[in-house]
Amino acid sequence: MRRVRKFFVGICGALCALMLCTGCRTTTAAGQAQGLPDEAQRRFDYYYLEAVKHKLAGHYDDAFTLYKHCLDIKPDAGEVLYDLGLYYLTLGDSAQCDRHLSCAAALEPDNIYYKEVLASFYLRHRNNQKAAPVLEDMVRCNPARSDVLAQLVRIYMDGEDYQDAIRALDRIETLEGRNMSISMEKFRLYRELKQDDKAFAELEALAKENPNDLSYRVLIGDQYLLAGQQERALAIYEEVRAEEPENQALRMSMLDYYKQTKQDSLYQKELDGLLYGKSTDERARVVLMRNFIVEKENAHADSTEVLRVFDRIFTAVPETVDMLTLYASYLQLKHIDGALEPALERILKLEPDNQGALFQLMQLAAREDDYRKVADICAQGISHYPDQLPYYFYLGFSSYQLGEQEKALDVFRKGVKQIKPDTDRGIVSDMYSIMGDLYYSNGLADSAFMAYDSCLVYNPDNVGCLNNYAYYLSLEKRDLDKAEEMSHRTIVAEPGNKTFIDTYAWILFIKGRYAEAKLYIDRVLVGDIEHDEDVSGGVLEHAGDIYACWGDMEGALKYWKMAEAKGGDDLSKVLKQKIRLKKYIAE
Repeated sequence: MRRVRKFFVGICGALCALMLCTGCRTTTAAGQAQGLPDEAQRRFDYYYLEAVKHKLAGHYDDAFTLYKHCLDIKPDAGEVLYDLGLYYLTLGDSAQCDRHLSCAAALEPDNIYYKEVLASFYLRHRNNQKAAPVLEDMVRCNPARSDVLAQLVRIYMDGEDYQDAIRALDRIETLEGRNMSISMEKFRLYRELKQDDKAFAELEALAKENPNDLSYRVLIGDQYLLAGQQERALAIYEEVRAEEPENQALRMSMLDYYKQTKQDSLYQKELDGLLYGKSTDERARVVLMRNFIVEKENAHADSTEVLRVFDRIFTAVPETVDMLTLYASYLQLKHIDGALEPALERILKLEPDNQGALFQLMQLAAREDDYRKVADICAQGISHYPDQLPYYFYLGFSSYQLGEQEKALDVFRKGVKQIKPDTDRGIVSDMYSIMGDLYYSNGLADSAFMAYDSCLVYNPDNVGCLNNYAYYLSLEKRDLDKAEEMSHRTIVAEPGNKTFIDTYAWILFIKGRYAEAKLYIDRVLVGDIEHDEDVSGGVLEHAGDIYACWGDMEGALKYWKMAEAKGGDDLSKVLKQKIRLKKYIAE
């Protein structure tokens, strides 16, 4: 027998009702459970109770065996069939699950739980043919279940049984009242059935129930317009205009009418009135502007035309966050970076905690290497969103670049406290990597190596961390095999990176493998190394050390002198002695 880890599974919350049980070997012709002699009933009760106890204790195999024994005593026990059906569900045995659950539901037609699970099982397996009669029977048992009716509507629509879908919607409407969603669904279904009179009657009824909201009348006109009945649409629009000339829905619909009837001048006049009018709902204005942008993009129009419209809007009506956000998105789309930053700052004046604008501004400043500005924006971001890790990362990184090492380390320490299961692992890895660098520069080697280990947990392939970790281990002359392995991974990942190659050559040198070290350092010493930014004074000093220990003192002196000329804070304190004494001196 297969073992399972759990007996119950979460049933997907659909609904169920009674269905006829085919193949249920234990029901009478009337569908009632057969009676048991008293002794057999006592035995059944005992074993059923034991099965439940084992199930609750997590002994599922034992529970399964006891449930099976219960069926041997009483084959028509609905509760046992139900529990076994759930067991087979966990095993993925659909046929046995179907058989047991359907039998249980047939034996106890008033048991709501059995029906719920049976319907859920069929719906999960997308077996609408079996699910439908179960749901229909449940509605007969409880006509007030509008959620069951909604599920039936979906099933009928999937099967293109539009009449039954309409009948189910009628029943929901009776329970919940007429509303836009139901009326529009019925409208669509009647249109599918080519019954346009009934379709529009649904919308007329909805409008009559809402006489003070003329948008329902506009909706009817819209549907006529979509159906190509322009005269009927205009007649309704004119009725609404007579009562409420500034009706927002009407004015939006008139745009569509003018476009469809090719009345370009009237279309432009209405569009201008909506885009620049002070009474226009801002959401509608944004929608119109978005549509205008799409239209111009499709026509490959020049961006200046769109920018002129934005300028006119901002002159005509007060600025809003939504319109400015659309403006900023368009500037980003068209790569108009010079205007993007001021647009984002205008958003922040209206909404200082607008996270989208904050993050975009931060990225723009980072792209320009304006670390002071990045730091200021991130500090603002943290004040509004103290749990957002990216602000800590960029603030810490900017402080690091500005030479504010203590501040950077403090920010990173606070930042790692915000790590959550869904946090970007790349950002976490980079944060720990920089923390390792900061710890080591402060003389805290053990803390540095712990930070590097944390970095590699989040991203084992972080080559920057692997390189620095390996190099600092070599300086400490600790775990040199581990250092070599990590460094080798970096040169495999980036075979042209001279810094990584230098680290690997240096580790080989520390391990006394001078010939191999020279082979790798020679890969660094190519081209115009005196002016190569990737070849620092420290790298050139390494080259001299390797050459000296390999036996080429002339080459060693050459690279030591080049290192001295190039300078840098990575030179050793004994470089001048090496040159003067013409020999390698360990620091």
